[in-house]
Amino acid sequence: MLFYLPVCLTLCPPSVLAETIRDHVLRQHILALHPRSRSPMAAFAAPWHNPPTPEKIALGQLLFFDPNLSRCGTVACASCHQPQHGYASPEPIPSGCEGQKGRRRAPSLYNAAYRRHLFWDGRVQSLEQQALMPVVSPTEMGNTWTAVLTYLRTGRHEPTGTVHPERWAQYGEQFANVFSGTITPVTVSQALAAYERTLISRDAPFDRWLAGDDSALTPRQKGGMALFFGRANCSVCHPPPWFTDDAFHNIAVPQAGFEKPEHFPYNARIRTAAAARGWTVPLDVDLGRQEVPALQSSSHALGAFKTPGLRNVTLYRPYMHNGALPTLEDVMQHYELLAAGERRPLVGELAFYVRYRKAFFGAQGGGQAGDIPAMLAFMQALQGSTQDDAAQD
Repeated sequence: MLFYLPVCLTLCPPSVLAETIRDHVLRQHILALHPRSRSPMAAFAAPWHNPPTPEKIALGQLLFFDPNLSRCGTVACASCHQPQHGYASPEPIPSGCEGQKGRRRAPSLYNAAYRRHLFWDGRVQSLEQQALMPVVSPTEMGNTWTAVLTYLRTGRHEPTGTVHPERWAQYGEQFANVFSGTITPVTVSQALAAYERTLISRDAPFDRWLAGDDSALTPRQKGGMALFFGRANCSVCHPPPWFTDDAFHNIAVPQAGFEKPEHFPYNARIRTAAAARGWTVPLDVDLGRQEVPALQSSSHALGAFKTPGLRNVTLYRPYMHNGALPTLEDVMQHYELLAAGERRPLVGELAFYVRYRKAFFGAQGGGQAGDIPAMLAFMQALQGSTQDDAAQD
């Protein structure tokens, strides 16, 4: 029976596809490919050095929404990771203090608790490490830890000359309860990380269908799901339960139009390694994973970026590391062109499954005309309930 699925996905016309999908066959196929799919929350455990408590999470939430952690007093973590926008930014590149712009978009924080690598290039491996960086980034919050700690300990926001006695009292009480009064970059990052680990998306229609509820998905969503786990080969890089392999791939993302050479201070080792492969490194192209110091003398990561998770993906457009694709439909059209062999990377080599034409998607990419609407419907089936939903009920 398992042979029926790939044959149908390759040969059946779109109008027949949804009607001929057998739920139990497709379910068995997915579980055989991805046995961890049944328990998406089971693998998560907080690090031993930062166990969560309700008080620590509440402190982290207060810090996450406080704009006074920034130099200008107007940019909070939540400014770029907006709850109403899937804990991402509606801008391709969000603005920091005084309108400063960085290089990459703010990714969604949903299910960041499960990630092995953070940032688009994977330069850090924990949320505690990640939380230390935006505070001092010139294009984000632009502050110093000295100024942040002064504010948390005294209520004085020295960069703007303002005083916040109510926050001084609040932070004093909460840091006393959680960290015995210790206010350092480490305790701040631990509180932020504890809060961010609560941003979990679960119980999507896909999960209910996988658990045996055939009615949880529409026929079109089932058609998109069959493509996703079949000839379109999406699950190679976006496997359940989190719909990411947490790895890095070059998928020929186009430039977004904001790139400037001064944003890309290339290390000489990167250029040397690329030249050895016969590759030219343009002055205005993001090199992605290659820029991580330990990888600069190789060239396998050139132009590769971290695979984002797809849970709640409908909430956080635009897409890709630079926001170059405004909508999910644009993303699907990009993948159709990849499948057709019509997209070339700006630097480096395409991901294996694209380079060797292992995906068949869309009318131009060896698939069918109805592939894009079917896949868009399946993306809706990955919209799950969250802690925010529960808080509002």
